[in-house]
Amino acid sequence: MPEQAQRRAPMGESPQKPPEDDHALEELRHLIVAPEQEGIAEIRERMDNRERRAEDVSSVVAEAIQMRRDQGDDRALAEALAPTIQETLRESVRRDPHVLADALFPVMGPAIRRSITETLRSMLESFNEALEHSLSARGIQWRIESFRTGRPFAEIVLMHSLLYRAEQIFLIHRETGLVLSHVVAPAVAIQDPSMVAGMLSAIQQFVKDSFDSKRGDTLGSMDVGDLHVWIEEGPDTVIAGVIRGHAPASYRLALKEALESIQQRYASALDNFQGDSGPFRAAGEQLTHLLEAQYKEKESKRKAPRAAIAAGALVLAVVVALLIVWGYTRSEWEKFADSLRQQPGLVVTSAAKSGGKFRVEGFRDPFAADPNELLAQAGLNARKADLEFKPFYSMDDAMVTKRAANLLVPPAGVQLSASAGTLHASGSAPLKWIAHFEDRALWVPGVAAIDTSKLQDADTSALESMVLTFPVGSAEIEPGQESSLFQAASKIRLILSQASNGNEIPGIEIVGHTDTTGAEGTNLLLSDQRADHVRGILLRAGIQPANLRPRGVGTSMPLRSEATDADRHLNRSVTFKVIFSPAAPGN
Repeated sequence: MPEQAQRRAPMGESPQKPPEDDHALEELRHLIVAPEQEGIAEIRERMDNRERRAEDVSSVVAEAIQMRRDQGDDRALAEALAPTIQETLRESVRRDPHVLADALFPVMGPAIRRSITETLRSMLESFNEALEHSLSARGIQWRIESFRTGRPFAEIVLMHSLLYRAEQIFLIHRETGLVLSHVVAPAVAIQDPSMVAGMLSAIQQFVKDSFDSKRGDTLGSMDVGDLHVWIEEGPDTVIAGVIRGHAPASYRLALKEALESIQQRYASALDNFQGDSGPFRAAGEQLTHLLEAQYKEKESKRKAPRAAIAAGALVLAVVVALLIVWGYTRSEWEKFADSLRQQPGLVVTSAAKSGGKFRVEGFRDPFAADPNELLAQAGLNARKADLEFKPFYSMDDAMVTKRAANLLVPPAGVQLSASAGTLHASGSAPLKWIAHFEDRALWVPGVAAIDTSKLQDADTSALESMVLTFPVGSAEIEPGQESSLFQAASKIRLILSQASNGNEIPGIEIVGHTDTTGAEGTNLLLSDQRADHVRGILLRAGIQPANLRPRGVGTSMPLRSEATDADRHLNRSVTFKVIFSPAAPGN
């Protein structure tokens, strides 16, 4: 086997593949493995790049939150997002409290008005009880106290006759702060229960965070003016009683017993609470028993002598008269406050009786009506008013218009008006004032854009309205038009001088016209001669030839249709037209 012996490698040498086989094997490996290696490298680069990771997450975060909510796991999602949202709100309020105030404004206004309405209704319902004390010596004493302190008589009666009254009871879910049940005594002004519950929960959390209290420590009570809020906490619920007066210690025990009973009765509903307060409606009956009140024992009534009755009746009549006068006066002051709110440029932030005076606070634009003058026009006593208005710039259209007129001083033929931040100018004005308007109008506070589409140059309009007439077949101006030529020359000089610093160069076109009598070729030549004749007069008046452009139009541009000889006479004329052309670069 001689050929096989020749193909064997020499002893001691390792066999080597030919270079062609290595290249083919490398190409095969690249074809098989390269796509996976490129994909792995792409994944590694995406995982190492924070910006690309953030972009990938941002494209699916909304779908992920929706998917988690569809799975019925809202509670875990809320617990995860709550700290971030709370910190965001806290930081937003710290940087700019007005943002949150503006957001709450639509809610707070109706709530305040509702509270005032309910308070007035409660006072009227207490009037019958007040009448019971009006004819007694003690009632007169309380009436004097009412005038001395400025507090309503019904409130004085309630203060002296009431030991305590539980006005509202809140049952709140401890973890979420949602209202499970809420009961309120008759004739008691109330706020939104959900808002109050949220505030109580926030105050509890604030106390725990601020004073480093232990986990089991809670806020047991707090005072808000004449009201006391007693709070008891259970494992899953919180009960809060709003009390007027001084309740005995036994009432707190009643709160605890009610809380324990509710905790036991609704244990299953509390364990599975998902935000629906429906299962707890029946708890309102149990809470209603806590709305108790206790009054001082009334002294035995003695038959009042006739003199006391007469004195009481007199006092009552005086009081009723004073109440009528007081009500009328207050109504007049409230009408005055409403009239101030209707005035453009005036913003009323508060209007209330304070220290025997009607105090009004707010902001006033420098061009708004003077509140003191409005007070005099209303016929009210200025000594019983305390008006304090701080200056500010109002964005009302009327104020912006007055402000612009004061700064720009428009001529008699110009009208200014503002709407939605745009200052409109209409009418006829000199070119110099138009340039002043375009340059200074945007300086006016409240003006973001200007509109001059209805504003005309008075000098240009005056020049273009001039007509110089000619006899039939003549290129010489009719006698008696020297003053018109002088006025035309003056207007041209004024237009040229006012536009000398602008970006456009004005040109005065002198247009010659003829009537329809005669051949068209002759008429066109005659119109050229008329335009050249007027040009020559203007040149002798000192107008530069570069600014004058004579042009004959024959019968092609008649001023009137020739129905009468007067119409044909007007067509035998020369008119002027101002043309602006862009200035050459560098000029």
